[in-house]
Amino acid sequence: MMSEDLDLTAASYVLGLSRGATRAESDARLASDPALRSKIKLWQDNCAVLDLLAAPELPPADLFDKIAAGIDADLREVPVPLTKRAGTGDWEEMSPGVTFTVLFEDLVARRRSILVRALPGSIYESHLHDQGHEECLVLEGDLVMGDLTLLPGDFHLAPQGSAHPAATTVSGCLLYLSTPF
Repeated sequence: MMSEDLDLTAASYVLGLSRGATRAESDARLASDPALRSKIKLWQDNCAVLDLLAAPELPPADLFDKIAAGIDADLREVPVPLTKRAGTGDWEEMSPGVTFTVLFEDLVARRRSILVRALPGSIYESHLHDQGHEECLVLEGDLVMGDLTLLPGDFHLAPQGSAHPAATTVSGCLLYLSTPF
């Protein structure tokens, strides 16, 4: 291992930046690698000197309250199970004859669950799935994409980076989609 790599490994170890398997690997190496032990000691000593040279600084008085408020905000995201009743929710137009309603948005995973309703003969133009995969489950009717026809119970996955042809429906359809946003 080059000394630059050893410095990086030691610095990451001392500063607490190496975690999980990387940290465990360094821990295991300490018993048999005197060069790594020496570099880690050097980094520990240098960091200790920096710590002693730095003037003490108190955190802002409201820091704890900000942290607690942030934790509380995360807990308020989904405090109880969520139920959406059929026929409720606002429907928005995606394209002529095609509407959707949001069932749930996961802000952490950046995914959205939606219902899509399309009138017979409506068309949803081709599009690229550049932000992530899209999952589609046909609940009612039919969905036609090129030579692929999906019927109730059929599942379709459009992986990230893929595009499919314009989608249409002969009899109309109701779809469940899980999409990135």
